[in-house]
Amino acid sequence: MRRPRSLPRLALALVFAISLLGALAGPAAAEAYVRVIAQAAPVHSGPAGTYRTIYDAHRDEVFEVVERGTRGYWFRVVLEDATTGWIFGELVFPFEVGPEQRPGLLRRMGRSIKRAILGPSPQPYADVEISFSAGMLDREGLFLLRPAVLIDSRWAIEAFGGLSPRGQKDVFLGGVGWTLRLVPGAAIGPYVAAGLGAAHIRPKADNFIDPEETLMGLAAGGGFEMTLKKQITIRTDYRRWILFDENAANGGNEITGGLAIFF
Repeated sequence: MRRPRSLPRLALALVFAISLLGALAGPAAAEAYVRVIAQAAPVHSGPAGTYRTIYDAHRDEVFEVVERGTRGYWFRVVLEDATTGWIFGELVFPFEVGPEQRPGLLRRMGRSIKRAILGPSPQPYADVEISFSAGMLDREGLFLLRPAVLIDSRWAIEAFGGLSPRGQKDVFLGGVGWTLRLVPGAAIGPYVAAGLGAAHIRPKADNFIDPEETLMGLAAGGGFEMTLKKQITIRTDYRRWILFDENAANGGNEITGGLAIFF
């Protein structure tokens, strides 16, 4: 029995309708806000400085207040992705506002989709990232594990190791490099990367033509990290690989995607 082709279209129309209804309805008007008056103000998961930091606010950022702490001078505020956290009252200025002009339909739709899909990136508060990617290298399969140590919010030292299985041979890759995040902490963050390592080429058992050899490997490119709700991070990579020795060199393009976990 053939599947009805209208189901994907129906699902897409349903998602669009939900976003449109959310944009038309809009959020209820808030009455209390806080403005950050310090150079930096951490937002914690609870009303105390001992709780985990989930966001770093900066001077002049404004947040809606949804609750006042029962102990201490703390406010529970709404972040841009609709999650909430606690900010210390000494670092902000509370105020009330009257009704404001309602934003346009497209802006409300954009905010509704962002609140429904995207979440805050865990990258600025992490020390280690482990990502697994799968895709293609030179039109052949590729599987890579990429552990990284985050030096600061922008720079990371990243190792890589994996396999590109092919019809007549297997290519084992390994090495180390660096990653530079261009917009640290963004829900959709671009980055550039480069690495140096080696590629060990091992012919299959029935391949008596290609020799077993080890080549130097150089890779450069970049990609995006997109953080969804529940801090699920999707990673995409596009890199140019060059495998070479003292006699020859050849290249291929990597196109991969996968998941990243931050600790």
